[in-house]
Amino acid sequence: MNAGITGHTKGLGKILFDSFSKNLKIKGFSRSNGYDIKSPFDRKKILKECIDCDIFINLAHNYYHQTDLLFEFFKSWQGQKKLIINISSTVVNNESWGLDRFDHIEYKNQKISLETMSSILNKKNMFPLIKNYRISEINFKEDFKNLNNIINEFILSKK
Repeated sequence: MNAGITGHTKGLGKILFDSFSKNLKIKGFSRSNGYDIKSPFDRKKILKECIDCDIFINLAHNYYHQTDLLFEFFKSWQGQKKLIINISSTVVNNESWGLDRFDHIEYKNQKISLETMSSILNKKNMFPLIKNYRISEINFKEDFKNLNNIINEFILSKK
């Protein structure tokens, strides 16, 4: 199985990249290695380099460009038995979170946009499969375990 991941050089992305590279052929895309998801040109490069990937982990957040990347991957992979995992946040369902700061309101709305786009695309009832994974507290071990379960379930469904 081949996979791609954005935001692979720090935090959860680094943990996932390092851990998944033991069992998957994984490609990482971050600003540190020349891929900025806010650039349409860079998003096209990521898509091109993931043409042979079965799984894409949409982790990097940059305004609404995580949603742009989801939509672009879905269109490119339409009809193919592939998996897109969006990393979202539990703040989506927290009605009071972020009300005291505009940057938090903006972040929350961007994650709502990501999940709404996922929901709309999933209504097409076709591949690629889209899964949203919400993180809350920083617990990389638990996040890896949960994401690994999503990936293993997908791998089993392909057999």
